[in-house]
Amino acid sequence: MEGRSHLLMGLAAGVVLDSFVHLSGDPLTLATSVPLALVVKKAVFYSAVGFGALLPDIDNARSMLGRRFGWISRTIQHVAGHRTIFHSLLGLALGSLLAIGLEQVVIFLLGTRGLQAPAHIVSLSHVVFFGVLFGCIVHIACDSLTEGGVPLFWPYRKRFGIPPRPDMRFKTGTWVEHVVVWGFIILVLLGIWQSILVI
Repeated sequence: MEGRSHLLMGLAAGVVLDSFVHLSGDPLTLATSVPLALVVKKAVFYSAVGFGALLPDIDNARSMLGRRFGWISRTIQHVAGHRTIFHSLLGLALGSLLAIGLEQVVIFLLGTRGLQAPAHIVSLSHVVFFGVLFGCIVHIACDSLTEGGVPLFWPYRKRFGIPPRPDMRFKTGTWVEHVVVWGFIILVLLGIWQSILVI
């Protein structure tokens, strides 16, 4: 999938996850008051999901994230290639380690800005860790819908996809991808409107 599609699917899936398990705290749509700590926690969670939804494509220098990481992304692409380690279970383990480190950076930055309460909440709830990891999982799941599939058990190079036959999956960047992405977003928006899903 394209970067924009990954970002949209990740954020929409994040809404669904947060509606059921309330990782980022109480829903804003049902709150009588909105404390700053809750707003910060939700902003941190959805930012982490968005970052995680783009992270596996760090191995593509032309991707949304790859362009920002420059030489790091080009080096990874040269050494490993695109859709290899970062689109696998091993890549999820690496993403988890990165998410733990990123969470500590967020806690530190919130603390230096005088936002001790949000920093404490982020520390206790691990919203950065779960957000980045969930975003990565959504990214890999979305790429499994494409013709190329994903090497889930890399370094074993066999690619897996949903459905199993590549000719039943869509090509990245085609109209089918946009129908899948916008269809999912519309379902999520309908769920929010009907209050089945809450943010």
